[in-house]
Amino acid sequence: MTGTVYKRILPSGTVAWAYSIYLGKDENSRPIRKFKGGFETKREADDARNQVLLELRNGLPVKPAPTLLGDFLDEWLDQHAARKCSPKTRERYGQFLAYLHPDLKRVRLADVSTLMLEREYNRLLDGGGHDRKEKKPRPLSARTVRHIADTVRGALNTAMRWKLLRVNPATACVLPPIERHEARALDPTQLEWYLAAARGHWMYPVLVFASATGCRRGEVVALTWPDVDRTPGAVTISKSLEQTKSGLRIKAPKNGRTRELDLPAIACEMLEAHRTEQRRNRSMYGADYRTDLNLVFAAPDGNYLKPDTVTAQACLIARQAGLESIGIHSLRHSHGSQLLSNGVPLPTVSKRLGHSSVSITAQIYSHAFRADDIAAAKVWDVAMRKMIEGQQARQ
Repeated sequence: MTGTVYKRILPSGTVAWAYSIYLGKDENSRPIRKFKGGFETKREADDARNQVLLELRNGLPVKPAPTLLGDFLDEWLDQHAARKCSPKTRERYGQFLAYLHPDLKRVRLADVSTLMLEREYNRLLDGGGHDRKEKKPRPLSARTVRHIADTVRGALNTAMRWKLLRVNPATACVLPPIERHEARALDPTQLEWYLAAARGHWMYPVLVFASATGCRRGEVVALTWPDVDRTPGAVTISKSLEQTKSGLRIKAPKNGRTRELDLPAIACEMLEAHRTEQRRNRSMYGADYRTDLNLVFAAPDGNYLKPDTVTAQACLIARQAGLESIGIHSLRHSHGSQLLSNGVPLPTVSKRLGHSSVSITAQIYSHAFRADDIAAAKVWDVAMRKMIEGQQARQ
């Protein structure tokens, strides 16, 4: 069973290539053949024939390879993203690809060009989103469009690996530049306002812990009491809680690295007071309390706090404190900025925040080195002023 590849002359006069594979005979002794045409080159037809033959030899059901961009992207999400990526990443890829116009998705995969993709990215920049309330078109940010473009490029790289494309048209696209914004951080006075507005709210212990450690949202809500009790005065960050449309799941922290942090005394005191309050909840719920999870920050019944709920509540409290565009992630930036501004070495801060490299920390928190820069200028001034003034006096 090898099949054949042959040339066809279409009614339009153009040349196309096709393959045919003999599969045996039916109950009436008539030959059964699998045929597919429309290939631009002999090599494309031959590659497609070989893929079908491989599947037949392995006893797999022969499903034709997708020919339209939209069908291919669906296949890529199911066969690649769903198997190689985390559920959250797969979900985000699906959300990004949903922005693509249906007309583009109906284009043959082999016909997708760099020009088509750039036109689509420009359309998304001009009005590819929609207002949540009124559903009116609105521009997408350059950052979102670049995420969409990165997803398409990654998918088409897989198309090349699957031998559905020879060249990836997405790699030549010119993408919109992203305007760099410094991470929003609270100064000590603003942090005081924020925590004062949260006092008495169930979010107060969460916000104190996040501001004292710089932990990510998922790391905070995944924390268990053994993580705190393992080493007195310290906490082990070994997991994170992720929320997707299909539910919640525990995963490794970002970069897959476990880290141990020393806790400030005020955070230790807060945790002890919080543990006492949590014991009251355990008594009230009795057997219905989720003691198996043993979470530090939990719903009243001991279950997980949903990360999206924590974010929404953190933003609400910030607005009540008169702080706009502030959320729980701002506490992470505040923690890093305050440490660097007070002279804590960059590698120490990077390790505490769980960054994969010191260069990432330096890039994110460049604004925090302003005081060091001023001090450096003063040192140079003291060292060189007398020499320069002496030279001027001699002239």
